[in-house]
Amino acid sequence: MNNNFPLFFIHIPKTAGSSFRVAAEKYFGPDATYYDYGQGNKETHEDILKYEYELKDRYLAAQSFKQNAKFLSGHVIYPKYAPFFNTKSVVTFVRNPAQQVRSHYEHFSRLHGYTGSFESFIKENRFANMQSKALSGIWNDAIGFIGITERYSESLELFNYYYGTDIQELDINKNAAKSSSEYVLSEDELSLIRQENAQDYELYEYALRRFNLHQSLFRKELPIVRFGELHIAPKDKGKLFNVWACCFESEEALKADVILDGDIVDEIRIADYRPVAAERNIHRSGFIGKTYRYPSSFRTGQSVKVVEQKARVVLFEGTVG
Repeated sequence: MNNNFPLFFIHIPKTAGSSFRVAAEKYFGPDATYYDYGQGNKETHEDILKYEYELKDRYLAAQSFKQNAKFLSGHVIYPKYAPFFNTKSVVTFVRNPAQQVRSHYEHFSRLHGYTGSFESFIKENRFANMQSKALSGIWNDAIGFIGITERYSESLELFNYYYGTDIQELDINKNAAKSSSEYVLSEDELSLIRQENAQDYELYEYALRRFNLHQSLFRKELPIVRFGELHIAPKDKGKLFNVWACCFESEEALKADVILDGDIVDEIRIADYRPVAAERNIHRSGFIGKTYRYPSSFRTGQSVKVVEQKARVVLFEGTVG
């Protein structure tokens, strides 16, 4: 079996997830598709009902879907099944937070008897930042695939390329009473949604940048590079950089150029151990980090850029302090 599978689809409510998971079931087949939509949901797989909800033994539930499934989907957060997947196998979709919140309100009112106002719904903590909450506990760029609801066709194209699948586009679970594809919201509503969902806006804006980058790399047939900055102490700001980076399709450590004021001054291998990367099964058993302290020849105010050598992705930009 392709080691990409099973895939773990984090189905965030009202992000086109129903269309995607039904299309995935058509592609993989019902016997290879497991669902976890909670103990009271008829779609939840019998093995998950038995092991996760009755016996309270998540390990045995995982053994079942890892042996038998190619696709696991549910309204669950990433940490629930994180120990059982490498991060390349984790997939999701995100949506403009204003549209996701309004769509969720309509859905909750229509199907779950919610009787509060839209303003009350926005202010309820359980409905706020649902997208970022679902993806907590992992560096965002380590997630295998993040599709964009508003760019669903393009997302499906990128997904199929990346995982070697041929999932077809479906369009289901829409509000039949809604005439247009987008909800029209007042300025006050938009302002309140942004205030209550700041983390979701940050995630969505990041996801758009990442999607554009991955799409560009795919079209140029370049490696899809995963990367991010890691914590440094305040006293070290401007004195070093601390990054992680890898390509899931290669076991080799990535190499990068250190560029000072536009000139390449050093080459690094990003191959140091990072415990979180090991624990979360990101890649290379966690050996995907690099801390680089600026040499004394670097002068205050000079610009530092770190560029991966093959795809020429900028991993870090900063200024010597």
